[in-house]
Amino acid sequence: MKKLTMKKKILIFVGVILCLMIGAYGALKVYRHIRMEIRNQKGILLCFDDYSYPTWQDNFDLFDEYGVKVTFFVNVSEPTDFCMEAIERGHEIGFHTEGHVNLKEVSREEFYEQALAPFEEFEELGYEITSFAYPYGAYEDWMNEELLKYYKTTRGAYQYAGYYKESVPGGFIEARSIDNGEFESEEEYKETIDYYLDILCDCNDGTIAALFSHAIDGGAWCISPERLEYLFQEAQKRGLKFYTFKDLQNW
Repeated sequence: MKKLTMKKKILIFVGVILCLMIGAYGALKVYRHIRMEIRNQKGILLCFDDYSYPTWQDNFDLFDEYGVKVTFFVNVSEPTDFCMEAIERGHEIGFHTEGHVNLKEVSREEFYEQALAPFEEFEELGYEITSFAYPYGAYEDWMNEELLKYYKTTRGAYQYAGYYKESVPGGFIEARSIDNGEFESEEEYKETIDYYLDILCDCNDGTIAALFSHAIDGGAWCISPERLEYLFQEAQKRGLKFYTFKDLQNW
């Protein structure tokens, strides 16, 4: 059996290196393509406010069925069993003050106690809280400036608007209620959801919009499981993804 000459060995070595480089370049192109698709994908920030955790827990399986992850903006002073379970299932915990107070009507000291002291409690116990939602959507500009020293995003409650994903970290965004009480009929609800989703589809790549409700039930300050599932189905048909606020913090 003939031994390979040094020249042939070098040629084989160079060939192997070239193959590896071509493979790596191809993998990089695929990665960049996938990354760009993810970056361009439009989506929804779906939120639930207050602390109606039994109704939220009852619908974890519905979220899982459609691959939906949401942000729960809670009124608690420290992490609870629900908070831990929600995080384990891929959802996010945001903050909504300790006592659901109108922050425009309290002192600066009470503002700190309601909006920031619990944040520090969560952080000390190893829970990252990235986002804050104003109770009643009530705020003043100085509050955003103060809260964004601690949270990465703050959220209102009065408008349906589109935002580029890159604008979410370090900023304020509005959200629109989809509570049952906002609609006079099932038909109006479905027409409104279709309208919201169609607007989002017509926006530029990488656009998101925020929607919120409270409990998942039949009351006025709730969204019914049937209406929630309609939202999931229609978003899925349009290729829209559901994001948590945390998903967008390193965009």
